[in-house]
Amino acid sequence: MESVQSRGKWVLSTAMVLLGASLTGCGQHPGYQESLVSAADKAQGTFALPRGGGVGAPIPQWDTVLIVCPYSDMSRMPEPFAKDAGTLDTGSTDAAQWLLFAEANNVTRLSIERSAVDFCHGDSQTGAYDSNQVWRAEQHDGAWLITPEEN
Repeated sequence: MESVQSRGKWVLSTAMVLLGASLTGCGQHPGYQESLVSAADKAQGTFALPRGGGVGAPIPQWDTVLIVCPYSDMSRMPEPFAKDAGTLDTGSTDAAQWLLFAEANNVTRLSIERSAVDFCHGDSQTGAYDSNQVWRAEQHDGAWLITPEEN
């Protein structure tokens, strides 16, 4: 009986470590991804990216977002993103894109599955955008294709 309890404690400890690792800024961020899907679905056209929204918001307030596409060259990223963007392994997968949100010098980094929301389709490239940027959403093969509108 004692070995079963010890094994259970080991399994629980391992599960907690894995859960903690999955909640880091490098992992997928389903809360923000769901917010994007919801915003695109409600808009059925143009919309603004979700931003802030009080306690429990999926992402804090932000002024600028850097959208990083797979295989992007990270050697010349604008401030304040340079440090955080420089650690991204953009060649590791083409199934995700990375969003880096900045408020002053504070940067929050997360990844979004391209099978749900895709900023990097077609000729889209890595770029920085202000929080007031207007975006167009079109649904295609089960994913929302998100493109910046011309100002």
